[in-house]
Amino acid sequence: MPSSAHHARHAVVICSVLCGLSAAAPAGGQHPERRAAVAAKSTTGTLVALPPIVQPGRSTAAPPGTSQLVATFRPARAGNLVALQRDTRRGWRTVATGVQDRSGSAAFDVRPGVYRARVAATRRTTSARTGRVSTQPWSTTFEDTFSGSTLDGSVWNDQVRMHESVWAPRTCGRSDATARRVAGGVLHLGIAPDPALAGTTCSYTHPTGSGTHDYFLYSQVATEHTRFFRHGIIAARIKVQRARGMHSAFWMLPRDREFVRGDPAGGTEIDIMEYFGERPSGRDTIGTFIHWYDPEWELARLGAVFPRARRVLDRDEEWWDGFHVFSVEWTPEEYVFRVDGREYYRERGAVSHADSYLVLSMQAVDYELRHLTRDEYDDSAQVDWVRVYDATSAASRDRSASNRSRLGASARR
Repeated sequence: MPSSAHHARHAVVICSVLCGLSAAAPAGGQHPERRAAVAAKSTTGTLVALPPIVQPGRSTAAPPGTSQLVATFRPARAGNLVALQRDTRRGWRTVATGVQDRSGSAAFDVRPGVYRARVAATRRTTSARTGRVSTQPWSTTFEDTFSGSTLDGSVWNDQVRMHESVWAPRTCGRSDATARRVAGGVLHLGIAPDPALAGTTCSYTHPTGSGTHDYFLYSQVATEHTRFFRHGIIAARIKVQRARGMHSAFWMLPRDREFVRGDPAGGTEIDIMEYFGERPSGRDTIGTFIHWYDPEWELARLGAVFPRARRVLDRDEEWWDGFHVFSVEWTPEEYVFRVDGREYYRERGAVSHADSYLVLSMQAVDYELRHLTRDEYDDSAQVDWVRVYDATSAASRDRSASNRSRLGASARR
């Protein structure tokens, strides 16, 4: 199992450097320069060493092969230059420059070494530099790039879900392999009419409203029988669907879908990314959640939908315009959720210590059906690649006696 020290190489280091002014103020008041400096906001900076999980783009691409650094400065000044410096025998040398995005971040591909990042002062902010961060090689525990024309059955299985009426009910849908396909180097996750129930109407009831809908198929694949992971960095490069009425997701479930009553350390559902389609407000964004069961077997949840995640997008860009890498850094102490290396949610509660498997899906839950129309069935989410770094990994095996003795409940997802 990776230890806390193992993950320390991507700990955040913060350092703020204020603009110094040594001239004395004239009698009766401050220098104009000093007044401007006092008015400037103090800038802080972080530099994080990550595996290659920064790869936004409009087209498919092979996973990056180099380590990456993400520098973030607060307050964010989109468009400001960030200088990346490397510690050399001759001192600190600027080896690359980047531009802050709306989240205040800039990403760099780097070779092994010791680095820091700097920003210059502006009229409104002070100069700043981060602390020193060392890069180290990352171990790729698992990878699938969805090459060829079929899903790798030695890794993935289509999970069987039949018209479930559970806490996330899918009364009118069932999972089926015909709703997904592999083509052009991506896994397409979609929704399709159910030919077995063509011409039949489904009735559903939900607290948000009741109605009728056609029966449909949805896609849900998992490493349920083949690969399990505990801690590490889990990432997928995904281009989400535009359509509302369905949601794409990248998530994890504990082995055998078993939870321990009142103990999230025994297993949680980790929703790394959920996207629910275009919203009229133009503020649609990513949802991230952690689910487990409390001592009364009631569902407990942490997380939310995070508007701040949109800061990785340009002002005229939408989620479905291109691919983005969604990831979780899962340690024994916390979860850190990122998109394209930019952190948007950190959670120290309900941390699981259980082996878990990967799930990729496109679902339509009852509360979404009022928005799901036939003309949206052609839309899909596209998964370019999935990677797991530095995780404790296990292939399918018999459960240990200690695991068999634990209280468990089957997840209904």
